[in-house]
Parts: sequence; C-alpha cells; structure tokens
Amino acid sequence: MPTGTRYRREMRERAVRMVVEHRDEYPTEWAALGSIASKLGMTPETLRKWLRRDQVDSGRRPGVTTSERERIRQ
Repeated sequence: MPTGTRYRREMRERAVRMVVEHRDEYPTEWAALGSIASKLGMTPETLRKWLRRDQVDSGRRPGVTTSERERIRQ
C-alpha cells in the first residue's frame, strides 16, 4: 500500500519548471532541488525524480519515456 503523498500533475509541472528556471541561482542542482522542494512541501528526492522523468520525456536525457513505459506495461 503506497504511503507517499500524491501530487497533482500541475504541481509536478510547476515544481520542475521552477528548478529549470532557477537552477543557475544555486551552486549545485541539489541545492536548487532542496530549496525549491522545501518551499513546496516535498522532499528533494521527489523533485529530483520528477526532474529526471521530465528530462527523459523531453529527450534531453536517455531513457525510456513515460509513454513508452506505459506501452510496454500494456
């Protein structure tokens, strides 16, 4: 049984967009993730996973996209 909090798609998209837009204001990506995650009430690891998924889905990072994963699952 999942124990984690479910976030709406809009919240995930907003959080990822904030990291992308403000990454250069921090010394490291992890610092940006930590700061933004704390402001939005989530863990930095949650936000890091969303960011990686977005990078794969947009083709900026190698991996299996969400749509390919769903097709494989079916």
